[in-house]
Amino acid sequence: MKTMQWSDAARTPREVAAAVDSSGEVRLERRGDGVPFVIMREDRAQQAQQGMETSARLLRNLLAHGGVDLVAEALVDAFPWANFLPEKDRNEFVREFMWTLEACSDLDVWTPFGRMIHEWQQTAAIHADPALARELSRAVDSDLGPVPVPMSPEEAGAEEE
Repeated sequence: MKTMQWSDAARTPREVAAAVDSSGEVRLERRGDGVPFVIMREDRAQQAQQGMETSARLLRNLLAHGGVDLVAEALVDAFPWANFLPEKDRNEFVREFMWTLEACSDLDVWTPFGRMIHEWQQTAAIHADPALARELSRAVDSDLGPVPVPMSPEEAGAEEE
């Protein structure tokens, strides 16, 4: 993927278009904290969408014909942190993964999918630390005060930098 500047789109749009035609997509960097844009040819975007829809159907059929264990094994290979999830949670992760993948593929909206992966990864991180899992699993005897508004994955990533 070729990288160009956002200002190139206004100054030299023909060069940007030629780069998109030759490489299929161009990443446009923006100044400051702006998230880069990616411009791609429509046929490439349609092919990517078709690939996601096919993958979602294939995984759904594997789940239907091979059962949760087969898909869980494949997902643990893809997401090694899923090994830290208790078996009951791992099976729930598989079901939620499949449902969210298919729903996001149908809608061509992927934010919920990324959020779902992030949330399960955080759950696995809790289970990976027995002391933290014990602490978070204990009964709460009193009101601990107001709960802050949760951060989005983007906000959490920006805070780490």
